[in-house]
Amino acid sequence: MILQLVACDTEDLSQSWQIDRLRVLAVATEPAEPRPGDLVTFNALIVSPVDPLAGSAWFVCDGGASDDFGCSVDPALFEGGSLEEADPEDLAAAGFIGFLPALPPAWVVPADYLDSLTEAERLEGSFAMTYLAAIPEVAEGGTLDEDDVELAYKRVPVSLAATPNHNPAVLAWRVDGLAIEVGAEVLLDRGQAYDLRAELTSGSVEPYTFVTSAGVTKSLTEEPYLSWYLEEGSFSQSNSIFPVDTTVYFSPEEPVHDTASLWVVVRDRRGGMGWSELRVRFKAPA
Repeated sequence: MILQLVACDTEDLSQSWQIDRLRVLAVATEPAEPRPGDLVTFNALIVSPVDPLAGSAWFVCDGGASDDFGCSVDPALFEGGSLEEADPEDLAAAGFIGFLPALPPAWVVPADYLDSLTEAERLEGSFAMTYLAAIPEVAEGGTLDEDDVELAYKRVPVSLAATPNHNPAVLAWRVDGLAIEVGAEVLLDRGQAYDLRAELTSGSVEPYTFVTSAGVTKSLTEEPYLSWYLEEGSFSQSNSIFPVDTTVYFSPEEPVHDTASLWVVVRDRRGGMGWSELRVRFKAPA
């Protein structure tokens, strides 16, 4: 689960799928559902089409023992666009675990993280809270306003589950049925409609067991949720629920740029997340 907090003017609010400012679209951990003692690494899909990104600061704290969002970080830490001047003790107290791209964030789950739970409760586990601050570059002589920092929170489930979660992944894109490898660029006509599909890897839809509050074990299968984003054009729908993994992309008749990006974010609704980017190039007018 990811929650983005941004300040905006509702009278001038763009569509949720329209990327026209700094956004944190997804946050993932590896493993997706760690056990006590595991080393956890972090990654995020951060897009910033207008202002260059200085980096992202990462924090972890105990979601079960803190406030609603799990972390409380003083925005003053981000003044100046970096953490170089921050007090190391203040960083440690905030649960600082890294700063991308220089210091990849990582966290070792304490070995006693679930010790306060009963044996049955440990199967469902608890969670830690990840706090991410995406920081834009500040021009020489400029200042960083608190509202310029994009914040996101994500729960990281920690458990002894018999079927721990794994992150979903996109195998390939399909544009009007044509397979496009992840990382490739596709040439599109202007002002046309294209059937767009995100083909998931075979292990992206997992069976799992769930223990109810009454102690009953149920066998379920994930139903991933796909969210679509773009820089130019529009979609027939911005969200899909598996097994529907498609949308229709309407390319712009008069694009602002010759190339643009499309993104899909896959959430398995158990905390696992994956994403992929498709670069499109618009044909020149005839």
